[in-house]
Amino acid sequence: MEIRHTYRETRQRTGLRLDAIDLRKYSHPILASTTLLNDISLSFLPNEFIVIAGVSGGGKSTLMDALNGQRRAKGKVLVDGVDLYKNYDAFKNLIGYVPQDDIVHVDLTVWEAFIFAAQLRVPFLSISGQQQWVEAILQHLHLLERKNVPIKQLSGGQRKRVSIGVELISNPSLFFLDEATSGLDPGTELQIMELLRFLSNMGSTVILITHATKNVAIADQVVFLAKGGRLAYVRPPRLALDYFGVQDFDGIYDLVERQLTPAQWEERFKSSGYYKRFVSDRLQSLPQQNQAPTADKPNLREQVVVLCRRNLSILLKNKLSLALMLLGAPILGSLNFILWKPDLFSTKTGNAGQSISMLFVVVVMAIMSGSLATMPEIAKERPIYRRERSVGLGLPPYIISKLVVAFVLALYQSAVLLHLMLSAVNVPGASVNTGAMYFTLFLASFGSMVLGLIVSAISPNPSVAPLIILIVLVFQIVFGGGIQPTENLSSNPDAKALSQVMLSKYSFENLVLLSGMGADVADDFCWQKSETQRKKLPTPLIAQCNCYNKNVFTKCNFPGLGKIKRTSSLNNDLLKANLLIQSILDGYERVFYTDVAHNNWNLIYLISGMISILFMILFLKG
Repeated sequence: MEIRHTYRETRQRTGLRLDAIDLRKYSHPILASTTLLNDISLSFLPNEFIVIAGVSGGGKSTLMDALNGQRRAKGKVLVDGVDLYKNYDAFKNLIGYVPQDDIVHVDLTVWEAFIFAAQLRVPFLSISGQQQWVEAILQHLHLLERKNVPIKQLSGGQRKRVSIGVELISNPSLFFLDEATSGLDPGTELQIMELLRFLSNMGSTVILITHATKNVAIADQVVFLAKGGRLAYVRPPRLALDYFGVQDFDGIYDLVERQLTPAQWEERFKSSGYYKRFVSDRLQSLPQQNQAPTADKPNLREQVVVLCRRNLSILLKNKLSLALMLLGAPILGSLNFILWKPDLFSTKTGNAGQSISMLFVVVVMAIMSGSLATMPEIAKERPIYRRERSVGLGLPPYIISKLVVAFVLALYQSAVLLHLMLSAVNVPGASVNTGAMYFTLFLASFGSMVLGLIVSAISPNPSVAPLIILIVLVFQIVFGGGIQPTENLSSNPDAKALSQVMLSKYSFENLVLLSGMGADVADDFCWQKSETQRKKLPTPLIAQCNCYNKNVFTKCNFPGLGKIKRTSSLNNDLLKANLLIQSILDGYERVFYTDVAHNNWNLIYLISGMISILFMILFLKG
């Protein structure tokens, strides 16, 4: 299919004029800092192909990001006479940007990556129109025969063409590329340069950062920067060698570094006739103030559907990640068969302390498997997220798509953990509280997945996320109430307050109550009194208490009471029984009176708060 025809069908667009006036940027906005851009003014006409080159520290990427609105600088950037910074939303769909990092999911095939991008970026096209458009781009990029190959299996040059192709889907009028030819062999580099030349001829204004200068003559203009973001040259590339007095373009780098200071190079160029011809004269003929184009309004519901389908496709293709997500809960849950005896809650042979520990460990398993499953989700696709956000991807659809996957996964993980727990240990309350136990574990699992997404969002890169999540898990364990009862934290207000925002605390308390292990003690009138009050109770009233006095051995269900060796002294036996119960109540008495519904609402509030935090983090980073 002819790409020219499909370009016109997609949208009638031509290259845009781009003017920069007195761009200034510093490494810190207030403190004395390094100058990144030093009063740079430039003017690029529609359909020009511009190469930005320069020495290390010259501010090439900073300049490009200032020109395309990714990282704004002081001064003005005008697109056809309209202020880009003030009207960015109106222009964002007209701007293509290929950063140094890959902006595609490498687990997808080439065709899938393009189709999902088309559904997000050109939703106004019909399905058949999107497919024809994608096929035309693939054909022009010489990727049609590789369309069913996973991107991670492509060569470096092919992957770069995929990144370029994804940006071509929106048919940009301004096309920025940062180091699009780096790391490529000479033949592939030439192909990319010729492709960019063609795109410029077809109606895009193309701006490329490159260190590869063998094919720079293909461009219309070359911008060369000295250190500190100072203009050393803006002219057609064929005139550069004479201007700098070198034999080849590579010689300019060494010359600019050694011969004059950056300020002197800047002064030399600004005093030349070329600055007047290619910068100042152009800026004298700025277009009349035009009205900004109408910003496209994205369909957020459609974006949610597309992102969910893409997430599912990526998950199914990444076998290792899928295996970790699906096998994490079964592996952890299977430890119950190794760690605990089936009769752990038995009145005759059980162990109350270990019963408490088992329930807490199950909660930790839910939190661990959940947080580890979502921990890499955002960090691994940060360049993709930033790029898609800048061209109209809504933040709510992005977050919802992640939460949908987390929701489904939490349903699965909590079911597996509950099943394995009840299969390994006979829990007395399971027969009537299975649904409530499942809901509690689901909230713990889903909440921990949101926590994992927060960690992923704040991590500077995927390798840091595991370290942060380990710290988070330690807090959940230490302040969850299973190791150190929360009642024992009363002497430390900060620790007590910290425990109130732990998912593990509320989930653990719920499981203890729902297990029924302390139900008889909690209902016992005598144990509801303090020790001093119990001693003052009349004998007839004590006789009605099933877990106090002699009834404790016949009418009270509490793990391990039957393991007390009976002697000829009833008082000594009762003392041992009371000490056993009291040892648990000393740390967990309040837990036996837990309001499950109240705790569930606390979990829901916590999860809602974490989703809000996730939203704010991504909003600030977007």
